[in-house]
Amino acid sequence: MTAYTDFVAKVRNWANKDSTVLSDAIIQDCMRYAADKCYRRLRVSALEQTITYNSTALNAATTAGNGFVPTKTELTLPADLIEFIQIREIDSSNRTTRVFNEKTDLRTFNDWNAEKYNYLAFWSRVGNVLLLSPGFNDASAIGVPDKIELHYYKRLPALNALYDVTPTNYASGFLTQSNSGTTRLYFVDGNTNTAYATQDAANTADTTKVTAKVNNAINNSVNITNDTRSGSITVGMELSGTGVTLNSSTGRAPLVTNISNQNSIVVDTAQTLNDNVDLTFSNTNSDKYVGNMVYNWLRDDNERVLLMGALAEAFYYLQDDDQGMKYTKLFNEEINELNDEDNKRNASGGNVQVTFNGRGLI
Repeated sequence: MTAYTDFVAKVRNWANKDSTVLSDAIIQDCMRYAADKCYRRLRVSALEQTITYNSTALNAATTAGNGFVPTKTELTLPADLIEFIQIREIDSSNRTTRVFNEKTDLRTFNDWNAEKYNYLAFWSRVGNVLLLSPGFNDASAIGVPDKIELHYYKRLPALNALYDVTPTNYASGFLTQSNSGTTRLYFVDGNTNTAYATQDAANTADTTKVTAKVNNAINNSVNITNDTRSGSITVGMELSGTGVTLNSSTGRAPLVTNISNQNSIVVDTAQTLNDNVDLTFSNTNSDKYVGNMVYNWLRDDNERVLLMGALAEAFYYLQDDDQGMKYTKLFNEEINELNDEDNKRNASGGNVQVTFNGRGLI
């Protein structure tokens, strides 16, 4: 959380107010409000995102037409979408087969008698559903469509977002081991290259595990009697199975601490188990992890725009309108500079041809 808490401290320092006047909670609200305003107005490449819908999902989302009404595809929009840039249909080699280049209002989309300049690729939106017609893989496409690509402007993750504790994020280096964490990941025989979300998954991957059965009911005892083993149990193995009680102090599975003989095992946590319960003794271990802070383009690379916006919100909260207006002006200037910079970047490198869509002109 360092990047986030550091930014809260930076806003406080610039505002020159202590926590009795401007609390951390209020500053965090001001940062969030400023970020919201950035997403409404910033149109820069850093906020661009592309997702694809595969043919399986598209075929399932497409309804048949008839002689008068064309096919239609209905797709759920991503939750972080701010504004559309392009919707295109592509083949397996990423060649364009169609661009849905005509946006209609919902009534015009649903009224087949309403005039459209392009009956081969038009679209609309209702709530969080994208409507495309004619639908995916229509005969009007050039080539053999394989997927639909949506290119759009997005909202960034929350300013204090952390990565989820998952094996995938562990493999990507987005997690940190911490005893203050609440989520465990599991490993096999000390191999920290691969993490598993559950002990059952780690047990499945452990080729040295030993399976056994309780041969006498156990009542609040660390002594585990067993039979019908699949191999030899050793000190340090972890015990798991239906009804097994975790170690209350470590949160880990019980560890084998002593072996009288293979039929009588001592673990570090008292157990109450029924007769004939399946047990697993595995060479697995676990640790608690926390997610690292998710990179945020506003907070980490363009702090001035977020800082000016947060200060404007903070001073309006403090009812200091003069300071609020000053920082609002600076915030607007930062927004305009970033947009202008991206516009110049997009216009450089060659002759530019633009087709205007009328957005904001009428």
